[in-house]
Amino acid sequence: MKAYLQIVGHNSPEGPPSLLLHYDSQRYLFNCREGTQRLCVQEKVRLGKLSNVFLTRVNWDCMGGLTGMSNCQRSIKLLNVWVKIGMLLTLTDAGVRNIDIHGGKNLSHFIAATRQFVYRTNATVNVHEFSDTSKPFSDKNLSITPVIILPASPRKRNYEEYASGNSSSISNSSSSDESSCESKHFTKSEIMSEADADECRRNVISLMFTNNGSLEKAPGHTIEAGCTPRFPSKASIGLKTVHPLSAASEEPVVTKAVAKARNYLMNGLPRTKPFPAAISYICQGVPLPRKFNTKAALELGIKLGPICGKLQKGFSVTLDDGRVITQDMVCDPEVPGHAFIVVDCPHVSYIDSLVNSPKFKDYQIGGARTVNAIFHYVDRNVLQDARYKEWLDSFGAATDHIFGSTEICAQSVQFTSHAVGQVKLSMLNENIFPIPKYSNSPSLPLSQSKEKIQIQYLPLNMISVEGLPKNSYRIESMAQYSLEPRKGVEYLNRPAFNHTNFDLPEIDKINKNIEYHEAVQLARTEAARVDCSQRFPGDNVQIITLGTGSSIPAKYRNVSATLVKIPGYGSIMLDAGEGTYGQMMRRFGIEQLDQEMRALRCIFISHLHADHHLGVVQLIKKWHMASDKSAVLTVVAPYVYKHWLSEYNDIEYLGSRKTKLKFIRNESLLKEKVTKGQDLANLNELKKALDLTAIEPVEVVHCKWAYGLSIQHKSGWKLVYSGDTRPCEKLIESGKNATLLIHEATLEDGELEKAKAKRHSTTGEAIDVGKRQAYTDHMKICKTNPI
Repeated sequence: MKAYLQIVGHNSPEGPPSLLLHYDSQRYLFNCREGTQRLCVQEKVRLGKLSNVFLTRVNWDCMGGLTGMSNCQRSIKLLNVWVKIGMLLTLTDAGVRNIDIHGGKNLSHFIAATRQFVYRTNATVNVHEFSDTSKPFSDKNLSITPVIILPASPRKRNYEEYASGNSSSISNSSSSDESSCESKHFTKSEIMSEADADECRRNVISLMFTNNGSLEKAPGHTIEAGCTPRFPSKASIGLKTVHPLSAASEEPVVTKAVAKARNYLMNGLPRTKPFPAAISYICQGVPLPRKFNTKAALELGIKLGPICGKLQKGFSVTLDDGRVITQDMVCDPEVPGHAFIVVDCPHVSYIDSLVNSPKFKDYQIGGARTVNAIFHYVDRNVLQDARYKEWLDSFGAATDHIFGSTEICAQSVQFTSHAVGQVKLSMLNENIFPIPKYSNSPSLPLSQSKEKIQIQYLPLNMISVEGLPKNSYRIESMAQYSLEPRKGVEYLNRPAFNHTNFDLPEIDKINKNIEYHEAVQLARTEAARVDCSQRFPGDNVQIITLGTGSSIPAKYRNVSATLVKIPGYGSIMLDAGEGTYGQMMRRFGIEQLDQEMRALRCIFISHLHADHHLGVVQLIKKWHMASDKSAVLTVVAPYVYKHWLSEYNDIEYLGSRKTKLKFIRNESLLKEKVTKGQDLANLNELKKALDLTAIEPVEVVHCKWAYGLSIQHKSGWKLVYSGDTRPCEKLIESGKNATLLIHEATLEDGELEKAKAKRHSTTGEAIDVGKRQAYTDHMKICKTNPI
């Protein structure tokens, strides 16, 4: 049997990488950060046999990609192949009908909180929360023992929000000025016992994943509902295909069962609090089959044949002379299976709990078992701590150690297809199309030889990590660790991306493409003839597209995100799909990333399809960590989104006394509405912070709770953003005389019928909307800003 571990990603500010354990019949995934799905597409990693996911922490860094890979009911045609969106959906479409997710306390709360955008009828998702008394997970391939560790003392609030008490400005309660139409969909949770709360969450999850074999689409209430008409006819009321949250289920004739299910899904979840557990996993393979000792059998007078097979299987055999022969008499001793450990120690405060755990004793020197390898998710301070180094030595010289942290992992390019594309485009304009920031040298090398660790040449003046075991290696994306039939680290035999290395085939191909270079020169010559010297309002505003893809993160383009940088005031993020923070990291570089996060003043969510909002939680977290106590970040989004943020806030605090996170409902800012209450106060504060005269969401034609946006600045410029929509009269009217229009063009002109069915726009339709809005100086701003 072949068994090996594959590293998917490297440690970066986005979070720890994933580990994919391969057996002939099964796959097992450890952690799933944002961007995991995109990297799997880039590297052609297949997940069809994956049915168990293990999380080391119930926080966004470790599980943000799980929601991103389980989010959408829509399909897109990519490279002439129909691809379903999302990890759980990908797995179920590949034939997996039972998916098990394992982790610590609050994991069920997290999965249940995604009920607004996760829904599936052909699979069952089982959530398992480990505790100190939990039995190990076990199947035919291995057993996995969780080791739960906790910090010795409360960690500082600016590291992660694990302190007691919730001081976030996001609340589960509804404000007094929320319309009955909005608030009736979601009611406050009742006070209940812990056992009842757990049962409630289990019921919610069971309704999210029904496995009834139907082809039912997402119900109309969900933010991932299809873009075609969503509501079933009255004739279908009472049928099994009517989901309890669809519009039809609100009719008077709804059954008691549907009404009960609807209550579970529509009520707010029971409250919980962040639990700062980090889980390490001891993974033990099944013992190898006992080898039959032919010589011993012959010496006992046993004839070779069927009787030997019985003995090898463990049965005792009585010979003609009355002797009883057991397996131990004719088979070699049992050989333990391979073993490896995944360690998550995110902070020095966890070290004592980790090194004092008795669960590791069997694998340490003097124990009954040996461990092939230990994968360490740590930060720099943990790796330098004497207690941790002493604990590493306790496993003996035969154990390999593979370390991952942002400092010791090179921040090399992972999405190489996109980077190569940017190299070509940068020849047109390196400011509009910059090459992603990367570094092929880690900032903190391990103090071992190049030959042993297989790392690249490093500057001699760098500080190294000393005192590590001899067999120490660095986590590197797509490297493999073989467990059977042999053990050891295998790094990819390919050079790292380097846009200045003309020996790389991809770069050499671009360099030798004479036709392309001629086209670039022609384009640059034509562009130079355009007079851009005339000043106009907004000519210093930068529009940076961080993602323009539709539905799914892909090799070449990430999902929707557009950053509007207003010099002297701050930035607005227009939508933020999964991986937006990583896109900012690659655009600005790690050194400038905190500065850009501190400049963020507003996140606008146009609608609640997951490819437009799943990067928001990570942005809020990183903004909070980078900002000071005077900082304010305002989320402007559909009302429903507040419930998702509020329920996730119970798991991992998104605000504190140090910073202020505020929320404004798109619905309250519509032209025909009178903004009042807290929304009005937050709106006025946001306009003042960005020096804006107007922030006006506009209802567009796409899905439920879908909005475009029109913003105007005191200096005279006006920007209009469509979100996803069909050509829309309201948006055209609101955008009259705008300086810049950012309009979706998901489909080509030849796919008009598909655009109508999916409620998107074609390229020609987007251009026509621009013409009808009569933009002033539209071409000037497009040519002077990186869009």
